Amino acid sequence: MMKLQNKSILITGGGRGLGRSIAVAAASEGASVTILSRTVEDLKQAEDRIHNEGGDCYSIVADVSDPHAVHHAVEQAIQHYKTIDVLVNNAAVIGPVRFMEDTDMDAWEKTLGINLNGAFFFCREVVPIMLDKGGGKIISVSSGLGRMHFPRFSAYSVSKAGIIQLTRSLSSELKDGNIQVNAVDPGVMDTTMQEEIRARGPSVLGEGVYQNFLAYKEQGNLRDPEEIAHLVVYLASQKSDHLSGHYGGIGDYAELGYKPA
Repeated sequence: MMKLQNKSILITGGGRGLGRSIAVAAASEGASVTILSRTVEDLKQAEDRIHNEGGDCYSIVADVSDPHAVHHAVEQAIQHYKTIDVLVNNAAVIGPVRFMEDTDMDAWEKTLGINLNGAFFFCREVVPIMLDKGGGKIISVSSGLGRMHFPRFSAYSVSKAGIIQLTRSLSSELKDGNIQVNAVDPGVMDTTMQEEIRARGPSVLGEGVYQNFLAYKEQGNLRDPEEIAHLVVYLASQKSDHLSGHYGGIGDYAELGYKPA
């Protein structure tokens, strides 16, 4: 039996990278998938792939940092699939790669708006729906930079640290509502975001940081996003009902019962 049969799953940032991999994996396990992005072309490519593979997918163009757009997007998803069983907060931007004193305020606010506020806005919209139906799952994508200190990535790091604490807080608040809330550290993946980071070069990243990111690629140390997608599917399924309030990567969840494919 498919792990997500008859489940409706909403994925932000679902048009490319990890979000697309999650959408494809969820659809292959029987889920009805709603994907959101600001980019029409990305959504079309993701939707076409899922449909071509026999999956069920609906796409919505939306800016996750706009609470009104989020409210409307959730309304659209409900109209199309009747409910939302699983929310995956994946949408993110790398943000300003600058020392704190050189960081542009608009860029800082955009990063926090998409990476952290967007997750909050979606949680605020879907939690009442899940409580009314007797349960649900919320899975948010964080980052190792949410726990590590790393020069020039303060906005991104702060937003991802916020995701970890949002996960823990919501898990505590919703423990009596049969809603499991967890966060994932995907590691360093082979995605467009990594390409964008490397493209900034040593003049922006600093020579040491640039060489680190370059080495990830050249030495084949970038993780395939499909590996993380399988973990998210597990956290979206009934097999993870015993887990809430956790944050970690594949190894961390393996210690809690997850069996990597």
